[in-house]
Amino acid sequence: MKIKFLVLFLFIFCLSAQFIWADRIFIQINDSLILESEYKEKLKSLEQNFSQNKNLLDSLKENLINKLINDKILEIIADRESLNIDTSILLKEVEKRIFDLKSNFKDSVEFETYLKQNGVMLKDLKENYLQQAKNIYLKRQILAKSMTKIYVNENQIKKFYEENKDSFIVKPSADIFHISFVIKPDSLRFMDLLQKFESIVFELKNGKDFSQLARDYSEDIYAKNGGNVGYKKYSDLSIELGSFLFQNKNSDTVLFTQSRNGLHIIKVLSSNDDSINFKQIFLKMPLTREDSLATYNRAKDIRKDILNNKISFENAAEKFSDDISTKDKGGFIGKVYFEMLSENLKDILANLKENEISNVVKGDFGYEIFLVKNKTGGDISPYEEVKDFIASFLENKRIEEEIEKIVNKEKSNSFIMIYSE
Repeated sequence: MKIKFLVLFLFIFCLSAQFIWADRIFIQINDSLILESEYKEKLKSLEQNFSQNKNLLDSLKENLINKLINDKILEIIADRESLNIDTSILLKEVEKRIFDLKSNFKDSVEFETYLKQNGVMLKDLKENYLQQAKNIYLKRQILAKSMTKIYVNENQIKKFYEENKDSFIVKPSADIFHISFVIKPDSLRFMDLLQKFESIVFELKNGKDFSQLARDYSEDIYAKNGGNVGYKKYSDLSIELGSFLFQNKNSDTVLFTQSRNGLHIIKVLSSNDDSINFKQIFLKMPLTREDSLATYNRAKDIRKDILNNKISFENAAEKFSDDISTKDKGGFIGKVYFEMLSENLKDILANLKENEISNVVKGDFGYEIFLVKNKTGGDISPYEEVKDFIASFLENKRIEEEIEKIVNKEKSNSFIMIYSE
């Protein structure tokens, strides 16, 4: 047997050397292969999705090779047992998960905006859910073939609930409304800014090089590079600039827009689903302390009118808010979990009573007034509401335990070679 695998090893080694420029064999399990490109693709995905949590990322990277081997072992078992997966059924489950997730948002636009702001594309989310569904379905089939029964009874579910009640506290959340007041320069200085902007546009139309104009006029860190910003995730840009670029990501003409920071002249170079490569000429808003004070006083006066019932909060948002993404919805931001907010904003909003209006709050681009409605959470979920979730959790835990036994047994009887790391 050892001679057989030695011959196979030498054959695979020679084969991998022959195609070294195309791809490299990373792991061999009997006569099945895992390519280096597969490993690197998984590694890249982990680094993109968990870059904010270094400890978790390090743990996942450390366990990645073992996971690849275990997944391949499951495929080998499935092939040997001629197990098939009905993808059409699983797709229905995926659509149901997406539907349930969407139900937490006002509409599809709000849902997809939330995903985009967090660097997640809907198609990637669906693919991830489908892969999870395939994985659990395959494991259930393997257990059924091995005559292993998985059953969780009512007593086990109740016991888990009683021992872990603190884990079932509903996260505090509320429907958040706001009126945004962006600090703007006085009309004379803004007119000067517009004249400068128009003169640059005029030079562009007359054939002046975009990169040279960026070096001459742009007021950001990219000016010295001819305005070349490079690839940026939409979620890393300000909301209004990210949304504008996402909508115009395939444009082949020069674009003009205004953000809270200033005026932008933009040329899109290339783009993909979650990021965009562009160059820009940026003119910064010429703001002063007097501009800030005038904006604060304006916000304070409008808050006073709302409190005195001269105008409703929603009507004030539609009339006065500088947030174009929420003003037409009466300032409605969405259902927000307080734990997702910055510490300062969390303290302010979590302590507001139902339908209470906040004081004027300093924000990144000016001032805001908030209104909180439909506050929920902070209480332990009743047993009946979480019973099915606990049953599913315990069942999946048992499945993983039994699958681990089967996989380990298969591994002990398999030839496994890792060629490089």
